[in-house]
Amino acid sequence: MKFPVTVSASRLGLVLFTLGLFVVLVKLGLWQLSRAEEKTLLTRQMEQRQDRELSLAELERMPESELTGYRLKVEGRFLSPVLLLDNQVYQGKVGYLVYRVLDSGAQKKLLVEQGFIAAPATRDLLPDVPVPPDPVVLSGRLYQRHSNPLSPGLGPEIGAVTRIQNLELAELERYLALPLQQAVLQPDKLPGAELPRQWLPMPMAASKHLGYAVQWFALASALLLLSLWAWWRSTKQDRPPQELTSTGEFPGQ
Repeated sequence: MKFPVTVSASRLGLVLFTLGLFVVLVKLGLWQLSRAEEKTLLTRQMEQRQDRELSLAELERMPESELTGYRLKVEGRFLSPVLLLDNQVYQGKVGYLVYRVLDSGAQKKLLVEQGFIAAPATRDLLPDVPVPPDPVVLSGRLYQRHSNPLSPGLGPEIGAVTRIQNLELAELERYLALPLQQAVLQPDKLPGAELPRQWLPMPMAASKHLGYAVQWFALASALLLLSLWAWWRSTKQDRPPQELTSTGEFPGQ
């Protein structure tokens, strides 16, 4: 005699939840793969751009989304205020990235990265930033910073030295009331005001995205195998015992 295997509402809910979680994990893995492809393409583009030096006139005509990696030589004077980008780490030290606004005579001003400076012992104090020569001639590479979706907004703390939480160029334009180029110059040298700098045009390399993709796919696979094993165990335990015949034997004996 056969007994139907019934599925309770709670078990069905658990199956649907597990299936939904599996789909989310797979989608996260696919998203990381797409990000890795984007970073690989961007790396190739930067390698192609690294030997080309733009003029200010060319920079004005370039698409604003395709500036990272190009070189630029420019002359000008620095404007106030000095900007300190908060929560930066360099060689195990916590501090700031120092930025200054350069007036080159063009309509749009240029943001220049002076470099990293360690934070004082307390947040009530701001570091003493070395002052570069004026006027100055700079040569270096351009890069663009992407918005942080987890912590949007400039978050300025007003002063002669302004501490900010994010490098949001559109919002920085409104705060300074100055038109800005949509890229930052990292100079090769800044005589008289040198601070350590590291070339990190992308917050995360393609290899890291691939590593995260493997982790998401591994979690999805483990979830699927565990769910199948749990389902098999539960259906085996729910199967009723065989019915005895009139002779006291199990059917088929």
